Amino acid sequence: MLSRGSARAAAVAAGVGLLFLSSCILGTDEDDKPKEPAPDYRDLTDKDNVIRNLLESYKWCDIEEYERLLHPDYVWFNQERHVVTGGLPEYFTRDEDLASTGNLFKAKLGTHPDPLVKVNALNLVIQTGAWQRITEIDGSPCGDCWETTRLYEIAVVSPTTTLYANDYVKFVVVPVVEGGNTLYKLRRADDIHTD
Repeated sequence: MLSRGSARAAAVAAGVGLLFLSSCILGTDEDDKPKEPAPDYRDLTDKDNVIRNLLESYKWCDIEEYERLLHPDYVWFNQERHVVTGGLPEYFTRDEDLASTGNLFKAKLGTHPDPLVKVNALNLVIQTGAWQRITEIDGSPCGDCWETTRLYEIAVVSPTTTLYANDYVKFVVVPVVEGGNTLYKLRRADDIHTD
C-alpha cells in the first residue's frame, strides 16, 4: 500500500504523463499555425520539371530560378502577327528575354526602378502535354532533345489595364551536363497563334 505522499506523487506523475501524451497526440498550437507557402522547385533531371519550375518561377517572380531554366542559346520566337502588326522583333535572345521577364517580376514585386510600373497580379497557366523526341535543332543533330506544344494562358493585371493571352507555345528542351548530372534546359520557345 502506498503512503499518501507516494500516492500523491504517483497521481501527479500520471497526470503529467497524460498531459505529455495528449500533447504528443493532439499536437501544439505551433502545429495549428498555417505554414508559410514556399516555392516547390524540382530537379531539372526530368523534362516535366522544366515546365513545373517555369510556373513556379512566375508564381514567385523568381528571376534567378527562371534564369536556371534557360540554355545559354535560348531563344523566344514571337508570333508572326505580333511581329507584323505589334512591332515586336521576330525573337528575343536569352538576355533580352531575361531583361523583359525580370522587369515584369520587379513590377509585380514592387521593386521596379520606375515606381509607376506596377503589376497587381501575374498568373501563368500551362496545360499538361506529351513530349516528342526530336533529332535536330536549327539544322544541327541533337541527342536526347525533346519538344512539347502546350496551351498557355497568361494574365498581367496593372492598375490601368489587364493583358491576357492564350495560345500555344512549343517548348524545346536539350540536355546539359552540370556538376556531373544531366539536366534539361529550355533551348527554344515558339509562341504559336491559333484561331
